[in-house]
Amino acid sequence: MDLEKLKQNWETFARLVVHPPSFVTWLRAGSDTICLQRAISETPAAFFPASSSSWFRRSWLGRHPEVWIALVLLIASHLFVSTFAKFAHWQFGAPYTRTADFCRWDCTWFRTVVDEGYDLEPYRYGDKADWSFFPLFPLWAKTFKLVLGVPAPLALVVASKVALYAAILFFLLMVRGELEELPEYFLAGGLVAFNPYVLYSHAGYSEPLYFAVAALAFFLVDKNRWIESGIAGALLSATRIVGCLFSISYLIVCLRRVGFGRIIRERNLAIVIGLLLCPLGMALYMLYLYHLTGDAIAFIHIQVAWNRAPGNPFVVIAHALQHHGWPRVWGMMILAGLAAAGSLLKERRPELAVFLAGAILVPLSADLWGFPRYLWWQPPMLYAIFTFLKRHRTWWIIYVAFAAGMASFMVIEWFSGTNMVV
Repeated sequence: MDLEKLKQNWETFARLVVHPPSFVTWLRAGSDTICLQRAISETPAAFFPASSSSWFRRSWLGRHPEVWIALVLLIASHLFVSTFAKFAHWQFGAPYTRTADFCRWDCTWFRTVVDEGYDLEPYRYGDKADWSFFPLFPLWAKTFKLVLGVPAPLALVVASKVALYAAILFFLLMVRGELEELPEYFLAGGLVAFNPYVLYSHAGYSEPLYFAVAALAFFLVDKNRWIESGIAGALLSATRIVGCLFSISYLIVCLRRVGFGRIIRERNLAIVIGLLLCPLGMALYMLYLYHLTGDAIAFIHIQVAWNRAPGNPFVVIAHALQHHGWPRVWGMMILAGLAAAGSLLKERRPELAVFLAGAILVPLSADLWGFPRYLWWQPPMLYAIFTFLKRHRTWWIIYVAFAAGMASFMVIEWFSGTNMVV
């Protein structure tokens, strides 16, 4: 064996360096080739990584690839959205020159909450108020404003981007049982980082935070961590009104795995406490609104200012399919979402199916406008898409083409002034 060739093989010397007795033996023996071979043969295999890749797989990051994969996908998603925003600026004169320029439409409502708190009475834009914008995301953004010392618009955009990292991370945890190889982690995470309406995760909206908390709640309840999932459910109900639907999903999991009779007999307080925690976020917000305005459900009553009133969601779906243009496109998305809920039910994931169906029908009971982002930022929706694409890999190219095209189009439209992106 040639000594120079051995020196070129860092893995061989690593075997000695990480096992000091063998390394000292080799040095004392004269450091020649024969002694080197003997020292290597006497070194326990456990002290020598077979390759750099196997060493990485045994490291903490190797055992938890979702941590660094989420970061890689976050950076890629940021570059994707920023690049198309630049294209829109160069080609169409879009008002984008800095990151804070993404804060438009509903982001400006969140800004009023961050800067001024909730309104005492409706007075903005005539008879509107910011009560329908739930408090968890403004509180999250307020943290960035105080820590970074930046204006509210930039803090909101940064907060949504950081929440996107959490959304990718927790979604990978949620679907980890379906992941077998490293490329599948990138594919699953890419469904979040490059979903057709990924724009909202870079524009100071609450969508990525809602998605992250929902995915975390489903991950925890799947692990039978009742109190932790209840806390996540409480945060979810403080993010959006449909977050309260997690209480139903939580109850479904409890009844399927434990059973009502066993819960009563064993007096399992952890399950009961977790269930009671789920709607706590909304309950606290309602108490706050009652103290502030005298109306605990002001976030519902204020919808009248946007010409929204409770109605039949199936009538809204039928009207959408009868119209040309975007309403029909959104109607087809609704049908796809309901089909996804059906597939989840078929796969014996009723907690996901019920949550997705409710998250579709509840907002449709008020209005169709702005619905797509509610659909595409639902963890059960992307979970159903991932399981479908895993079984039918040839559909990946079709989905990627649709998602990439829609995402890039939405970025350009964001600065065009049309309210179809609200």
